[in-house]
Amino acid sequence: MALTFDEFCARLDNLRVDRSGGIEKPYKPLLVAAVVILIHKGKQPTRSVPLDGGLRSAFQQLLELLFPRWPHAAKVEYPFRHLENDGVWTLVPIEGASDALRAAKDARAEAWDVLRHVRCAQLDETVFQRLAASFQDRFRVLRILARRYFPTETSGKLWDFLGDDLPALPAPRAADGDRITERALEEHLESHWEETPFARSGVELARREAHGWPCRQVFTPVNAIDLLGFESGARRWWVFELKRGRSADAVVGQVSRYLGWIGEERRGHRESAVGAIIVRQADPKLRYAVKAHERLSLWEFDELLAVRQVG
Repeated sequence: MALTFDEFCARLDNLRVDRSGGIEKPYKPLLVAAVVILIHKGKQPTRSVPLDGGLRSAFQQLLELLFPRWPHAAKVEYPFRHLENDGVWTLVPIEGASDALRAAKDARAEAWDVLRHVRCAQLDETVFQRLAASFQDRFRVLRILARRYFPTETSGKLWDFLGDDLPALPAPRAADGDRITERALEEHLESHWEETPFARSGVELARREAHGWPCRQVFTPVNAIDLLGFESGARRWWVFELKRGRSADAVVGQVSRYLGWIGEERRGHRESAVGAIIVRQADPKLRYAVKAHERLSLWEFDELLAVRQVG
């Protein structure tokens, strides 16, 4: 039987959080909030939620924002695995691993042993459609989480991530099958960064401890940056945007807003910022739009996910 949205919200209001050591851990509600915000920003276009670098980054950013003095190391694997026990989502096995996943669960194995058999977590289709289609429903979920689990003095910062200048959200769609998704390309670029032409040119992926920002799904008031890099020799930030079926004007405008935001945030540091738009195949409109902006470059990726500059 399909889960109703009211039932989903009731489950969020009654999450079984870890209270070991006398401290209530906020990891489950933080992970749910991260997924909802990624849906809001168009970065989570299907109900299948992978435990990838983008989700890890969103989770960590929320933890640092809402619990700035949190003294413990947070492992996102634990809430990702155990949100299934709360009925928030279902763990989907990798191909051929259904029996192994079931056995690991039955044996009450550690999260790591369970997740090595897992492809993704999957939200109920009705719940995902509501979250993808309705700002009010996303706001309702975040409000439940803020009221129930997050500190009053910081929970108001959660709304900064909703923004008021977002591009139109893509319509919810079915699983992507064999088509290369932007999320998969992000993951590949992060995992194989040293093989990219950007790394060979001296651009490194941003790291919070070194640069103050993470490299994936960097939350800003104008949506989330797909990938962020820094070229220390030139003191230059690199914003990487993966085009998702939007018009040339929309994607160029979005990257321009990111560059403007970085300029404001880094004012006085004598740093510049450039944007790199990465697509499967560049159409003439996008080529012309990029050509008119000296701080933008255009790149294509092939079926092996290799990237080359085309504009």
